[in-house]
Amino acid sequence: MLFHKTKTIIIVGASRFGVGLAGRLSGRSTRIVMIDLSEESFRKLPGEFVGDQVLGDGTDAELLKQAGISQAQVFVAAMGDDNENLLAAQIASRIFHVPEVFLRLNDKSKEKLIQGYNMKPICPFVLSADEFDRLTEKVYEEVSAL
Repeated sequence: MLFHKTKTIIIVGASRFGVGLAGRLSGRSTRIVMIDLSEESFRKLPGEFVGDQVLGDGTDAELLKQAGISQAQVFVAAMGDDNENLLAAQIASRIFHVPEVFLRLNDKSKEKLIQGYNMKPICPFVLSADEFDRLTEKVYEEVSAL
């Protein structure tokens, strides 16, 4: 009999991005741990969310231990502040050696701060612009052909 190991994903920050991600990943043979400073923020989680809710500071190493970071395969820093996300991601990557670390950055220029480390930036503005280009690519081709 084969045993399927459940992937643990820790998401710090119940921002729109963090909550949306938690909702999408919930129930996919994953254990989702959502961490936020505000209990009120957990109310934004979708009804189908199946996971743990931890009240506290996602940059607190002791809290992260209690939340199970030593078993985490993926860590996402999704707070509203770039500097907090940078700190949380560094803790996950450099102290706890989480294999996959992602962080939301509003300021793309801060990407240089994580170069050479096991951290991947998620820049919503860049992703939105890239998606717009993808969606309108055919329109550009049609206009160019005229």
